[in-house]
Order: sequence, then structure tokens, then C-alpha cells
Amino acid sequence: MQYEEIIEIIQSKRRFGKAYGRDVTAEMMERLEHPEADMKIIHIAGTNGKGSTAAFVSSILHAAGFVVGRFTSPHLIRFTERIVVDGEEIGKDDVIRLGERVLALPMRQETTMFDLCLGMAVLYFKEKNCDFVVLETGLGGAKDSTAGLSVVPEVCAFTNIGYDHTAILGNTIEEIAAEKAGILKKGTHAVLGIMDEKAADVIKKQAEILDVPITNVDNLLTKISTYEIPLNGVFQRANATLAVGVVETLFNNHCGYLGDNFLSKKEEIIRQGLAEAKWPGRMEVLSEKPYVLVDGAHNPQGVEALFNSLKNMFPDEKFVFLVGVMADKDYRAMMRTMYPLADTFLCATVDTSRSLQADELCQNLLEDGMSAVVSGDLLDGIQKAIALGEEKGERLIIFGSLYFIGEVKAIFEGGSIHLPEYE
Repeated sequence: MQYEEIIEIIQSKRRFGKAYGRDVTAEMMERLEHPEADMKIIHIAGTNGKGSTAAFVSSILHAAGFVVGRFTSPHLIRFTERIVVDGEEIGKDDVIRLGERVLALPMRQETTMFDLCLGMAVLYFKEKNCDFVVLETGLGGAKDSTAGLSVVPEVCAFTNIGYDHTAILGNTIEEIAAEKAGILKKGTHAVLGIMDEKAADVIKKQAEILDVPITNVDNLLTKISTYEIPLNGVFQRANATLAVGVVETLFNNHCGYLGDNFLSKKEEIIRQGLAEAKWPGRMEVLSEKPYVLVDGAHNPQGVEALFNSLKNMFPDEKFVFLVGVMADKDYRAMMRTMYPLADTFLCATVDTSRSLQADELCQNLLEDGMSAVVSGDLLDGIQKAIALGEEKGERLIIFGSLYFIGEVKAIFEGGSIHLPEYE
């Protein structure tokens, strides 16, 4: 097959299968003769910040001299972004080869796109002899595909937990946290990020049932306050703190894995790893003049974090917002959160079947007393938003679905918009 054929087949798969992803993965690993066996896995669950935390952890371990595999989702522009080893995306030839292999498996249970991507990633990480593998859950925890691997993770890390996917995960913070806590297995070590106390209590209770040791990272926040964090946003320091907690837990409990080099240079390695971390599409500045910032804030917690970061970075400023969201999100609450900072909302339609149509979003914003217009074609919408921002002397902030942010970045990187400051 050609690369485009493989991608089309994989991406045409259902988003949710009939069976739990955990059970599908268990069957897939058995049919592949357990390539995940003996892998040293860092498993990350939470509502927001999983990808950034994974990027920080991977970068620190890479700085320590290890070969590190990272599996995240969704991708912004290229499918290959999902499977990375030492910062390098999987090659297209490997996607074809491994994609054909997982698609050819005589599975009893229906596979989703996520299941197939995970299977490909595990095979690739095995081939690359990764010292550590960083896995981001797709949805939830207990029933997630990543929970179906037979190996016990070295560390299970938890980012902040909030309301998202409530139809699947539950209607309360406690219910959602319980689902996320399902990644815990006896023999692992839990590292808790900065989160709602009710959520933390649920995870701690599950850890106690399984006799899993717990590390809280609150005391590390001050410790790394002087470290260089290349990712914008006040919330990224919390994600970086969790990443440092993960790596220090690995050292404290498995010093043989990290070695004397890490012990003698731990501070230097952590600083270097954090400074070199990259995670596109999150508080990413695409242009300084005119100022264009994109962020994949796609749920109420993410939008609140973006709101707080913008207030912190640009006190007393108003912004032009270009927004594209999914219909299954609480988009009205998201826009109400951002309203105090908004001059105008330009509404766009994301190129996916789950998208909320721009005219419907615009109508809802107008009904809520906000200034809003439909942006039209995305390229035209971006140009219109840039022009409006320049006219009003305001910065342009583009936020919403990660698919939407991917479309925006693709337009910028494709050269359709010519901005002298964009690289």
C-alpha cells in the first residue's frame, strides 16, 4: 500500500468501538506476541496537560542519555506526530510496514483508529529498543486502550482533572477521577500533579487499595520556579513540575535504570530537558508582528487556563479571538469564560464531522450578548482576523479544537499567509 492509503484506512475507523479499548489492546498484544513485555512505561492520565507533561518527561529522559518513545494523540498536522522516538517522528515507510501488520491481524474484536495507532507505536518502540516509553491515555483510564498492555508501568502520572467527556467518564469530578485512576496497577508508583482535592482523594484511595506508593509534587513547584520553561502559559509550569516529579520518582525507586551519570548531573539534566521540550499548538506564538498565538484549549478547563495565562501575560488587554470547536463540548461555557477578554469572536467551522458549525456558534454568542461574526473560509478567516487585530491594535488569539489548531498551523506552515516574523 501507499502511505496515503494506510492513513485513510486507519483514520476511517470508528472513534469508539463496541468493546473497551483495554480489551482490544490485550487481544492485539497477544496476537503480536507481547512486544510490550519488559518495556519501562510512564503512563500519563488526566483531563488537560497530558501531552505537555509527556513532552517534558521525554525531553528530560532524552537529556539523560536514554532512548525515549512517546505516544500521544491527536496529531496536529501529520499522522506521524503520534509516534516519536527521541524527538523524531516515525517515518512514512515504517507507518506503511507496521500499519499493514496491525491491519492484517485476525482480530475478534473491532479496532478503532486509536487501537491501531497504539499497536503500531508499541511495535516501533520495540524495534527502536527504547529505554523508556511515555504513553498518554486517549480517553479516561480504566477502559482506555493504553490500559490493556500487560506490563506494569514504572510510574503512573496524573495531570489536573476536570469536566470533559462526561457522557462517558461521569458527571462528577469524583467519577471522572475514578475512571482516570483505573490506569493504576499493583507494583507501579503514582505521581499526582496539581489538581482538585476531590480528584486527588479518589486517586489516593485507589492507590491505597492497590498498595501503590504516592508522590505529590506540590513541594517541587517552588523548586523549579527559576527553571527555563519554553512553553507559554502559567499552567505549563504545573505540567513541568509533574514531569520533574515523574523523573525524580524514577530515580528514587529505580536508580539502577538512570545510573550514576544522572545522579551526579541530575539538576543540570532536568534544567536542560525542560528547556529543550517542544509541544506545538499549545500557547504557541506563530507571529510576533502581527501577534498571532494559537492554543488547543478545547474544554472549559483548558479555556480557563488560557484565560488566566493571557491575563498574566498581557494585563488589561483585549483580544480578537478566532475560534473553532466541537459540537460535543460545553462551548457556551468556554466562550463565557473568555468573554471578559474579548473584543470580537470570529467563528470558524473545523473540518471534521464532529464540528460545531460556525453560524451556530456565532448565533449562540450573539444570544449571550457577545460580539461575534462568522469567519467564512479558514484562510480568509485568518486573514480577516489578522486585519481586524491590526486595525484595533489588538493581539489575535486562535483557540479551540486541536484539529482546528492543526488546520491553522498547516495554513501558516504551507506559506499561504506571508508574515515577516513567522518562522
